[in-house]
Amino acid sequence: MITLVLFVALWICTAKDIKYATGLTYLFLVFIGITAVFNIEYPYLLPIYFLFVITAIYALLRPWPEYHLNKKRTWKKRWIKNPREVIAYRMFAWIFMLLPLPWLSWVGGKALETFGPLLKKRQRIIENNLSSVLPQYNNKKFIKQIWNTWGRAFVEGLKYKKYFHSMNKYITVKNWELAQRHKQYILAMPHMAGMEFMALPFTANNIPIAVTYKFPSNPLSNGILLSSYGLNTAKNLYFVPVGNAMPMVRALRNGDILNINLDQRIHGAPYIDFMGIPARTSTGSVQLARKFNLPIVVGHVCRTHGAHHAIVFDEIITPDHTDDAAADEMNTTKRVNDAFGRAIAASPADYLWMHRRWS
Repeated sequence: MITLVLFVALWICTAKDIKYATGLTYLFLVFIGITAVFNIEYPYLLPIYFLFVITAIYALLRPWPEYHLNKKRTWKKRWIKNPREVIAYRMFAWIFMLLPLPWLSWVGGKALETFGPLLKKRQRIIENNLSSVLPQYNNKKFIKQIWNTWGRAFVEGLKYKKYFHSMNKYITVKNWELAQRHKQYILAMPHMAGMEFMALPFTANNIPIAVTYKFPSNPLSNGILLSSYGLNTAKNLYFVPVGNAMPMVRALRNGDILNINLDQRIHGAPYIDFMGIPARTSTGSVQLARKFNLPIVVGHVCRTHGAHHAIVFDEIITPDHTDDAAADEMNTTKRVNDAFGRAIAASPADYLWMHRRWS
Protein backbone atom coordinates (compact mmCIF):
# COMPACT_ATOMS: atom_id res chain seq x y z
CA MET A 1 0.00 0.00 0.00
CA ILE A 2 2.76 2.46 0.89
CA THR A 3 4.45 1.76 -2.44
CA LEU A 4 1.26 2.69 -4.29
CA VAL A 5 0.91 5.92 -2.29
CA LEU A 6 4.51 6.87 -3.05
CA PHE A 7 4.03 6.18 -6.75
CA VAL A 8 0.83 8.28 -6.93
CA ALA A 9 2.60 11.12 -5.11
CA LEU A 10 5.53 10.84 -7.55
CA TRP A 11 3.10 10.95 -10.48
CA ILE A 12 1.42 14.11 -9.17
CA CYS A 13 4.75 15.87 -8.60
CA THR A 14 5.91 14.92 -12.10
CA ALA A 15 2.69 16.07 -13.75
CA LYS A 16 2.90 19.48 -12.02
CA ASP A 17 6.61 19.70 -12.97
CA ILE A 18 7.84 20.16 -9.41
CA LYS A 19 11.55 20.93 -9.19
CA TYR A 20 12.28 17.94 -6.98
CA ALA A 21 10.40 15.39 -9.13
CA THR A 22 13.63 13.97 -10.53
CA GLY A 23 15.05 13.42 -7.04
CA LEU A 24 11.79 11.82 -5.92
CA THR A 25 11.99 9.42 -8.88
CA TYR A 26 15.46 8.27 -7.85
CA LEU A 27 14.39 8.07 -4.20
CA PHE A 28 11.41 5.92 -5.21
CA LEU A 29 13.70 3.51 -7.09
CA VAL A 30 16.02 3.30 -4.08
CA PHE A 31 12.99 2.62 -1.87
CA ILE A 32 11.84 -0.20 -4.16
CA GLY A 33 15.32 -1.73 -4.15
CA ILE A 34 15.80 -1.56 -0.37
CA THR A 35 12.34 -2.90 0.49
CA ALA A 36 12.80 -5.73 -2.01
CA VAL A 37 16.01 -6.86 -0.28
CA PHE A 38 15.37 -6.02 3.38
CA ASN A 39 12.33 -6.67 5.55
CA ILE A 40 11.81 -3.17 6.92
CA GLU A 41 9.02 -2.65 9.47
CA TYR A 42 6.27 -0.12 8.68
CA PRO A 43 7.11 2.58 11.29
CA TYR A 44 10.55 3.08 9.76
CA LEU A 45 8.94 3.87 6.39
CA LEU A 46 6.80 6.73 7.73
CA PRO A 47 9.37 9.53 7.12
CA ILE A 48 9.63 8.77 3.39
CA TYR A 49 5.83 8.33 3.28
CA PHE A 50 5.24 11.80 4.73
CA LEU A 51 7.90 13.33 2.50
CA PHE A 52 6.15 12.14 -0.66
CA VAL A 53 2.64 12.95 0.57
CA ILE A 54 3.50 16.49 1.70
CA THR A 55 5.32 17.18 -1.57
CA ALA A 56 2.34 15.87 -3.54
CA ILE A 57 -0.06 18.12 -1.61
CA TYR A 58 2.20 21.10 -2.33
CA ALA A 59 2.19 20.13 -6.02
CA LEU A 60 -1.61 19.92 -6.15
CA LEU A 61 -1.99 23.38 -4.61
CA ARG A 62 0.56 24.91 -6.94
CA PRO A 63 -0.77 26.47 -10.21
CA TRP A 64 0.12 24.87 -13.54
CA PRO A 65 3.37 26.30 -14.97
CA GLU A 66 3.34 28.12 -18.30
CA TYR A 67 5.30 26.78 -21.27
CA HIS A 68 6.34 27.78 -24.80
CA LEU A 69 3.56 25.73 -26.40
CA ASN A 70 1.48 26.58 -29.47
CA LYS A 71 -1.67 25.05 -28.01
CA LYS A 72 -3.03 24.02 -24.63
CA ARG A 73 -2.60 20.47 -23.42
CA THR A 74 -5.59 18.20 -22.86
CA TRP A 75 -6.16 16.71 -19.41
CA LYS A 76 -4.98 13.33 -20.73
CA LYS A 77 -1.65 14.84 -21.73
CA ARG A 78 -1.34 16.75 -18.46
CA TRP A 79 -2.14 13.86 -16.16
CA ILE A 80 -1.38 10.68 -18.13
CA LYS A 81 0.73 10.86 -21.29
CA ASN A 82 3.29 13.55 -20.37
CA PRO A 83 4.15 12.31 -16.84
CA ARG A 84 4.15 8.69 -18.03
CA GLU A 85 6.82 9.46 -20.65
CA VAL A 86 8.99 11.42 -18.23
CA ILE A 87 8.81 8.91 -15.35
CA ALA A 88 9.66 6.04 -17.72
CA TYR A 89 12.61 8.00 -19.14
CA ARG A 90 13.98 8.96 -15.72
CA MET A 91 13.84 5.37 -14.51
CA PHE A 92 15.53 4.21 -17.69
CA ALA A 93 18.18 6.94 -17.45
CA TRP A 94 18.92 6.25 -13.78
CA ILE A 95 19.67 2.60 -14.54
CA PHE A 96 21.72 3.14 -17.70
CA MET A 97 23.75 6.06 -16.32
CA LEU A 98 25.53 3.50 -14.17
CA LEU A 99 27.17 2.05 -17.30
CA PRO A 100 30.56 3.37 -18.48
CA LEU A 101 30.26 5.67 -21.51
CA PRO A 102 31.59 3.19 -24.14
CA TRP A 103 29.22 0.46 -22.90
CA LEU A 104 26.28 2.86 -22.70
CA SER A 105 26.90 4.04 -26.26
CA TRP A 106 27.12 0.44 -27.54
CA VAL A 107 23.93 -0.63 -25.76
CA GLY A 108 22.00 2.40 -27.06
CA GLY A 109 23.17 1.77 -30.61
CA LYS A 110 22.30 -1.92 -30.56
CA ALA A 111 18.91 -1.25 -28.99
CA LEU A 112 17.74 1.23 -31.64
CA GLU A 113 19.40 -0.74 -34.43
CA THR A 114 17.21 -3.69 -33.37
CA PHE A 115 13.94 -1.94 -32.61
CA GLY A 116 14.16 1.20 -34.79
CA PRO A 117 13.17 -0.59 -38.04
CA LEU A 118 9.98 -1.74 -36.27
CA LEU A 119 8.87 1.92 -36.22
CA LYS A 120 7.34 1.56 -39.68
CA LYS A 121 6.39 5.22 -40.07
CA ARG A 122 9.92 6.46 -39.36
CA GLN A 123 11.42 3.64 -41.41
CA ARG A 124 9.40 4.77 -44.44
CA ILE A 125 10.50 8.38 -43.96
CA ILE A 126 14.15 7.28 -43.93
CA GLU A 127 13.69 5.18 -47.05
CA ASN A 128 11.84 7.96 -48.90
CA ASN A 129 14.46 10.58 -47.98
CA LEU A 130 17.37 8.38 -49.02
CA SER A 131 15.73 7.29 -52.27
CA SER A 132 15.22 10.96 -53.18
CA VAL A 133 18.57 12.38 -52.08
CA LEU A 134 21.17 9.61 -51.76
CA PRO A 135 19.65 6.52 -53.46
CA GLN A 136 22.96 4.64 -53.31
CA TYR A 137 22.53 4.40 -49.52
CA ASN A 138 18.92 3.22 -49.53
CA ASN A 139 19.57 -0.32 -48.30
CA LYS A 140 18.91 -2.27 -45.09
CA LYS A 141 22.56 -2.32 -43.97
CA PHE A 142 22.99 1.45 -44.17
CA ILE A 143 19.60 2.15 -42.58
CA LYS A 144 20.56 -0.09 -39.64
CA GLN A 145 23.71 2.03 -39.32
CA ILE A 146 21.54 5.16 -39.15
CA TRP A 147 19.44 3.65 -36.34
CA ASN A 148 22.61 2.57 -34.53
CA THR A 149 24.10 6.05 -34.76
CA TRP A 150 20.99 7.73 -33.37
CA GLY A 151 20.57 5.09 -30.67
CA ARG A 152 24.06 5.95 -29.48
CA ALA A 153 23.34 9.69 -29.68
CA PHE A 154 20.14 9.30 -27.66
CA VAL A 155 21.91 7.79 -24.64
CA GLU A 156 25.22 9.66 -24.93
CA GLY A 157 23.46 12.83 -23.80
CA LEU A 158 23.14 11.17 -20.39
CA LYS A 159 26.92 11.43 -20.11
CA TYR A 160 27.32 15.07 -21.11
CA LYS A 161 29.37 15.74 -17.98
CA LYS A 162 31.74 12.94 -18.98
CA TYR A 163 32.24 14.52 -22.40
CA PHE A 164 32.67 17.94 -20.81
CA HIS A 165 35.35 16.81 -18.35
CA SER A 166 37.05 14.39 -20.78
CA MET A 167 36.73 16.42 -23.95
CA ASN A 168 40.28 15.72 -25.14
CA LYS A 169 39.60 11.98 -24.92
CA TYR A 170 36.27 11.80 -26.72
CA ILE A 171 36.12 14.95 -28.89
CA THR A 172 38.32 16.00 -31.81
CA VAL A 173 37.98 19.62 -32.98
CA LYS A 174 38.85 20.33 -36.60
CA ASN A 175 39.45 23.79 -38.12
CA TRP A 176 39.05 25.57 -34.77
CA GLU A 177 41.12 28.45 -36.15
CA LEU A 178 38.29 29.10 -38.63
CA ALA A 179 35.86 29.58 -35.73
CA GLN A 180 38.24 32.10 -34.15
CA ARG A 181 38.53 34.43 -37.13
CA HIS A 182 35.53 36.47 -35.97
CA LYS A 183 34.58 37.48 -32.45
CA GLN A 184 30.86 37.05 -33.08
CA TYR A 185 28.86 35.18 -35.70
CA ILE A 186 25.93 32.87 -36.29
CA LEU A 187 26.98 29.23 -36.05
CA ALA A 188 24.81 27.21 -38.45
CA MET A 189 24.73 23.43 -38.35
CA PRO A 190 22.58 20.57 -39.69
CA HIS A 191 20.81 18.00 -37.51
CA MET A 192 23.48 15.35 -37.10
CA ALA A 193 23.95 12.83 -34.28
CA GLY A 194 26.01 14.32 -31.45
CA MET A 195 25.04 17.90 -32.36
CA GLU A 196 24.60 18.65 -28.64
CA PHE A 197 28.40 18.61 -28.30
CA MET A 198 28.91 21.49 -30.77
CA ALA A 199 29.13 24.01 -27.92
CA LEU A 200 31.94 22.16 -26.11
CA PRO A 201 34.95 23.95 -27.68
CA PHE A 202 33.30 27.30 -26.93
CA THR A 203 32.50 26.56 -23.30
CA ALA A 204 35.97 25.05 -22.86
CA ASN A 205 37.44 28.39 -23.97
CA ASN A 206 34.98 30.52 -21.93
CA ILE A 207 33.26 31.84 -25.05
CA PRO A 208 29.55 32.64 -24.47
CA ILE A 209 27.26 30.79 -26.86
CA ALA A 210 23.46 30.77 -27.12
CA VAL A 211 22.00 27.53 -28.46
CA THR A 212 18.58 27.51 -30.09
CA TYR A 213 16.35 24.46 -29.75
CA LYS A 214 12.78 23.39 -30.42
CA PHE A 215 10.72 23.36 -27.24
CA PRO A 216 9.45 19.76 -26.84
CA SER A 217 5.79 18.86 -27.29
CA ASN A 218 6.00 17.29 -23.84
CA PRO A 219 7.00 20.29 -21.69
CA LEU A 220 7.94 18.07 -18.75
CA SER A 221 10.87 16.78 -20.81
CA ASN A 222 12.35 20.25 -21.40
CA GLY A 223 14.80 19.92 -18.50
CA ILE A 224 15.81 16.44 -19.68
CA LEU A 225 16.48 17.75 -23.19
CA LEU A 226 18.55 20.71 -21.99
CA SER A 227 20.58 18.61 -19.55
CA SER A 228 21.68 16.48 -22.52
CA TYR A 229 22.84 19.75 -24.16
CA GLY A 230 24.93 20.80 -21.15
CA LEU A 231 22.54 22.71 -18.89
CA ASN A 232 24.04 23.09 -15.38
CA THR A 233 27.28 21.52 -16.62
CA ALA A 234 28.98 24.02 -18.91
CA LYS A 235 29.40 27.73 -18.17
CA ASN A 236 28.66 30.50 -20.68
CA LEU A 237 26.03 28.25 -22.29
CA TYR A 238 22.51 29.60 -22.83
CA PHE A 239 19.39 28.15 -24.46
CA VAL A 240 16.84 29.93 -26.63
CA PRO A 241 13.60 28.21 -27.75
CA VAL A 242 12.86 28.83 -31.42
CA GLY A 243 9.57 30.41 -32.48
CA ASN A 244 10.31 33.83 -30.98
CA ALA A 245 12.98 36.00 -32.56
CA MET A 246 13.38 38.36 -29.58
CA PRO A 247 15.54 36.02 -27.41
CA MET A 248 17.83 35.47 -30.41
CA VAL A 249 18.08 39.20 -31.02
CA ARG A 250 18.82 39.69 -27.33
CA ALA A 251 21.63 37.12 -27.45
CA LEU A 252 23.21 38.83 -30.47
CA ARG A 253 22.95 42.24 -28.82
CA ASN A 254 24.77 40.78 -25.83
CA GLY A 255 27.64 39.85 -28.14
CA ASP A 256 27.09 36.08 -27.87
CA ILE A 257 27.58 33.56 -30.64
CA LEU A 258 24.22 32.19 -31.77
CA ASN A 259 24.07 28.48 -32.62
CA ILE A 260 21.15 27.52 -34.91
CA ASN A 261 20.06 24.35 -36.72
CA LEU A 262 18.88 25.67 -40.08
CA ASP A 263 17.68 22.46 -41.72
CA GLN A 264 14.25 21.97 -40.17
CA ARG A 265 11.12 22.01 -42.31
CA ILE A 266 9.29 25.23 -41.39
CA HIS A 267 5.65 25.57 -42.35
CA GLY A 268 5.15 28.49 -44.72
CA ALA A 269 8.89 28.99 -45.35
CA PRO A 270 10.06 29.35 -48.98
CA TYR A 271 11.28 26.36 -50.97
CA ILE A 272 15.06 26.46 -51.37
CA ASP A 273 17.21 23.78 -52.98
CA PHE A 274 18.69 21.37 -50.44
CA MET A 275 20.81 18.49 -51.74
CA GLY A 276 19.17 18.77 -55.16
CA ILE A 277 15.54 18.94 -54.01
CA PRO A 278 13.52 22.02 -52.99
CA ALA A 279 12.77 22.03 -49.24
CA ARG A 280 11.00 24.54 -47.03
CA THR A 281 13.79 26.50 -45.36
CA SER A 282 13.58 29.45 -42.99
CA THR A 283 15.56 32.54 -43.98
CA GLY A 284 15.19 34.09 -40.50
CA SER A 285 18.76 33.33 -39.45
CA VAL A 286 20.14 34.96 -42.58
CA GLN A 287 17.96 37.98 -41.85
CA LEU A 288 19.57 38.21 -38.41
CA ALA A 289 23.04 37.86 -39.94
CA ARG A 290 22.31 40.73 -42.35
CA LYS A 291 20.73 42.87 -39.63
CA PHE A 292 23.74 42.55 -37.30
CA ASN A 293 26.28 42.42 -40.17
CA LEU A 294 27.61 39.05 -38.99
CA PRO A 295 29.16 36.17 -40.92
CA ILE A 296 27.70 32.66 -40.81
CA VAL A 297 30.06 29.89 -39.76
CA VAL A 298 28.93 26.45 -40.91
CA GLY A 299 29.92 23.48 -38.76
CA HIS A 300 28.80 19.96 -38.03
CA VAL A 301 29.37 17.03 -35.67
CA CYS A 302 30.14 13.52 -36.90
CA ARG A 303 30.94 10.24 -35.18
CA THR A 304 34.49 8.97 -35.66
CA HIS A 305 34.17 5.66 -33.81
CA GLY A 306 32.33 4.28 -30.79
CA ALA A 307 31.45 7.12 -28.43
CA HIS A 308 34.01 9.47 -30.05
CA HIS A 309 33.03 12.50 -32.15
CA ALA A 310 34.62 15.14 -34.34
CA ILE A 311 33.44 18.75 -34.24
CA VAL A 312 34.18 20.25 -37.64
CA PHE A 313 34.07 23.91 -38.65
CA ASP A 314 33.53 23.78 -42.40
CA GLU A 315 33.45 27.27 -43.88
CA ILE A 316 32.52 30.92 -43.41
CA ILE A 317 29.68 32.39 -45.44
CA THR A 318 29.34 36.15 -45.75
CA PRO A 319 25.70 37.12 -46.35
CA ASP A 320 24.92 38.92 -49.60
CA HIS A 321 24.24 42.65 -49.23
CA THR A 322 22.54 44.29 -52.20
CA ASP A 323 19.48 46.45 -52.68
CA ASP A 324 17.32 43.34 -53.07
CA ALA A 325 17.08 42.02 -49.49
CA ALA A 326 14.72 39.16 -50.36
CA ALA A 327 17.03 37.85 -53.09
CA ASP A 328 20.03 38.20 -50.76
CA GLU A 329 18.29 36.11 -48.09
CA MET A 330 17.35 33.39 -50.57
CA ASN A 331 20.81 33.25 -52.17
CA THR A 332 22.65 33.20 -48.84
CA THR A 333 20.35 30.50 -47.44
CA LYS A 334 20.99 28.46 -50.60
CA ARG A 335 24.75 28.72 -49.94
CA VAL A 336 24.20 27.53 -46.36
CA ASN A 337 22.13 24.60 -47.63
CA ASP A 338 24.90 23.70 -50.07
CA ALA A 339 27.44 23.69 -47.23
CA PHE A 340 25.11 21.45 -45.19
CA GLY A 341 24.80 19.11 -48.15
CA ARG A 342 28.57 18.71 -48.35
CA ALA A 343 28.80 17.96 -44.63
CA ILE A 344 26.00 15.38 -44.85
CA ALA A 345 27.51 13.71 -47.91
CA ALA A 346 30.81 13.37 -46.02
CA SER A 347 29.13 11.57 -43.10
CA PRO A 348 25.67 10.47 -44.28
CA ALA A 349 24.88 7.98 -41.47
CA ASP A 350 24.95 10.82 -38.93
CA TYR A 351 22.13 12.83 -40.49
CA LEU A 352 18.56 12.91 -39.15
CA TRP A 353 16.99 11.03 -42.03
CA MET A 354 13.83 10.19 -40.03
CA HIS A 355 12.76 13.85 -40.27
CA ARG A 356 10.39 14.87 -43.10
CA ARG A 357 12.86 17.39 -44.47
CA TRP A 358 11.70 17.25 -48.09
CA SER A 359 7.93 16.88 -47.69
